[in-house]
Amino acid sequence: MLGIAHRVQELQYPAQALVVLAGIPGAGKTTLLRRLYPVGGEYDGVRVVDSERLRARWMPVLGVLPYAWWRPLLHLTYYVLVLTAMGRHKGPMVVHDCATRPWVRQVIGWRAKRAGLPVHLVLLDVPGDVARDGQWTRGRVVRAGSMATHCRRWPDLLEQATANPGRVVPGAASATILTRGQANQLTRIAFDD
Repeated sequence: MLGIAHRVQELQYPAQALVVLAGIPGAGKTTLLRRLYPVGGEYDGVRVVDSERLRARWMPVLGVLPYAWWRPLLHLTYYVLVLTAMGRHKGPMVVHDCATRPWVRQVIGWRAKRAGLPVHLVLLDVPGDVARDGQWTRGRVVRAGSMATHCRRWPDLLEQATANPGRVVPGAASATILTRGQANQLTRIAFDD
């Protein structure tokens, strides 16, 4: 099922759902998560897993080194945290991911199926130049080649989500596409009890 939001303030999902919040770097995923779940981690019964929060925790120790040196370890640790949380947490969960890495989407789908978690996608559709501005604003700019790859893959991902969300993340039951403006209007991601 595909939802293209027009004016939405709340998104509703089943109580045990895994919501994958996706978008190219700079689209506003972390900004949205910080607004909806200010303390992260476990917030109001929702488990929130955000790579930027992990990065912020590591910065005081590893920030003296170039980010490129410790980025692979950060990504590996983040995905281990995501997969572990999916196995342990029995309530609703929101996970931050760019979704432009096919292998990550496959692993998330596989793990969600094993854990019995229904998967739903929220895709922040932001043009590359707007996302790049968002990166400059937060002071962390993705390498040009990497950003080009994310931007090149994104339209195909949206097309797949429109046709069948399960082609984006195996087992995904729905996809909701939001612009940045629509994401800014969102006040809640709610989960049925």
